[in-house]
This record gives sequence, structure tokens and C-alpha cells, in this order.
Amino acid sequence: MENLPPDVIIEILSRLPVKSLCRFKCVCKLWQFLISHPKFVRRHINLTITDKEIEHQRRKLILNSCSLSSLYYVEYEALSSNHLMARELDLELIKSLHDEVKLVGSFNGLLCVSVGPERMFLFNPAMKELKKIPNLDGNIFHPWFSHISRPCIYGFGYDHSLDDYKVVNIVNEAFVYVYSLKTDTWRKAAQNFPYKSFNSDHGIPLNGAVHWVFGRGKNSVESSSRVIVAFDFAEGKLREVPLPSDAADSFNTVGVFGGCLCWLTCGTSTGTTAVKQYDFWVMSEYGIKESWTKVVINIPFLCLRPLSFLKNDEALLEIDGKLVLYNPKEGTHRELVIHGIHGRKKLEIQTYVESLVSPTLWDWGLKEICSSDEN
Repeated sequence: MENLPPDVIIEILSRLPVKSLCRFKCVCKLWQFLISHPKFVRRHINLTITDKEIEHQRRKLILNSCSLSSLYYVEYEALSSNHLMARELDLELIKSLHDEVKLVGSFNGLLCVSVGPERMFLFNPAMKELKKIPNLDGNIFHPWFSHISRPCIYGFGYDHSLDDYKVVNIVNEAFVYVYSLKTDTWRKAAQNFPYKSFNSDHGIPLNGAVHWVFGRGKNSVESSSRVIVAFDFAEGKLREVPLPSDAADSFNTVGVFGGCLCWLTCGTSTGTTAVKQYDFWVMSEYGIKESWTKVVINIPFLCLRPLSFLKNDEALLEIDGKLVLYNPKEGTHRELVIHGIHGRKKLEIQTYVESLVSPTLWDWGLKEICSSDEN
């Protein structure tokens, strides 16, 4: 390849899988510098976003169960079969802690995982790089809650304005703390938490923010109206996202489907007849109330969570704890059975895309070069 122009070499390398690129770092110092450079890392990620074939090659399902001390994955290429074989991720350090592993979130090839009640890690499975997030200093807590009585609520995402990966921790439904990978520190957000949580579900990252469903006000769960709340990384504060005009106020959750925010409802109507009501709304233009569109899925469900589209435009869904491929054009679906995970309880499923983003060696000093390449 030494006779090829540099631009052609970069184009070829950017289309290769992460495993190959990690090996190619050993070819010479120039290639090591090139492949580790933020400008190339961003190019590699952008190609995943714009090329559906490459995205399909790099995307995986990450599987997690509260009864297991590890994480598993399934290749997207295997989804053509109805029976999938899950493989265990290489997490020897985390497994050695012998504690419950929970997947907080995934973004640009980084996984954020919590191990037990106090430890958190950022992990790039493709590069096998792991970083422990420093514990939140107990001294910064307000004196009146030295003992946390409610589960912490987490979210993980990407701050586009600072080219930084961040973790949000809502402590005791009172204070909001934000961890920055760039500074490797926690800071307290200026705004306190004025909402009521219904569960400890992790936030959904989209458009430089993390999203949850909370109740407005601190009153009882039954009387709190549901609202989508986002923590905006660039602004460093909470804000509300407008709901669909006809959205039912019942059991709700949010998700991301095809790059759009989703509002999912399951509940009982408030009319004279008790009828189960299932709503699936998609916001085609983020933040625009009028862009909400109701989607009809011809599958009965109690709980639905969209995962992604496949390259043949089939929708991958998690329905009542089962993995389902749904064909929206034909209205047909098939269930996918996962093998290789023993002694499991209910699985949590998220998607993950391989990348070169390092949780430990990211050269933040070259951020301006990376940003100028995107503009």
C-alpha cells in the first residue's frame, strides 16, 4: 500500500473492522498514530452512521441479566437465523468482583456498566479497554442524606459541544451529578431534581442529552403526570420534551428508533370500559411537538422497546422480554431465540456499534482537529 495516495489508504482503513485496525497499529509508528488519531476515529464512526452495510457489520446486541456477573453479545449478521448463539464478553476484571453487572448505556462503541452499588466502568469491548470511573465523593452530598434511601438513576451519553462522554447520576431524587471522561471528575449540576421517578431505568441518549420518564412534582406516584425529561449536556441542566397531544398518561417509557425519540405506553383506558391501551409514538423532528406520529404494530404486547432497523428494513424489537424481528411492510414477525446464556433471569438487551473510541487514551488535545473535520 506504500504506493497509494494517503487519502486512499485512509479510506481503505476506515472501512475495516476494529479488530483488524488494532492489529495494524503494530505495522509502524505512522499507522499507530493514524489509527489512534481523533480525526480518523471520527471518520470511522461517521462511516458507520452513513453506510448501512458497514453499520450492520459493526453492530452487535449486548445482553445483560441481573443474575449474571458478565455481559454477552450476539452478532447482527446472525439475525438471519431464528436461533442465536450468545458469546461472553471478555470482562475478567469485572467478573473478578463477583457482583451484579448492569448495563447503563452504550454510545459510539463505549459501554457504561455499573458493578454492584458503587463501582462504574467505561468499556470498549472491541478494543478490550476498560476504565474505572472514580466514585462520587460522599463528602459532596448534602448532610441530610448521608444514607441514600432510593436507587441512583443513571444515564450515559455524548456531549457534542465538548466532544466528551458523560455519565449522569441522579442521587436520592434530589441532586444531579455529571461525570466527564474528559476531566475524569464529577461535578454537581446547578439545578436540583424537581421530579418524581417511577423506577430506576437508565436514561436514553439522543441529540446530546439523556432522556427518562418522570412525574412532574414530588407528589405521590399515582397523581404525578408523566413527562419526558432530558438532561442536556451542553446546557448542563434538565429540560422537558413535549409529549404527543393524544398520549395516554399511564405506564410509559422512552426509546430511540431509527435515530428518533419514541414514547411508549401500556395501560388501562380511563373510560367506562377497562381496555388495554398500547401506544407507540415516534418524534420525527427532535423537540417539535407536531412531529409526533403514532405507529401501529400488529403484534399484541404489554411492554415494547425498539432496538434498531436492519439493512433489509426489518425492525428489531424487544417485546415482553422476547427478541422479535418485525416486517412493517408485510405486518409479519418472527421470534428470535437466544442460546448460550445459562442460569439467566429476564434479559436486558441493548445495541452496540464497534468503534475506536478509547476510554483511556483519547487525545483530547486534538479535539479541534476532529471538530473541524466534521464541519
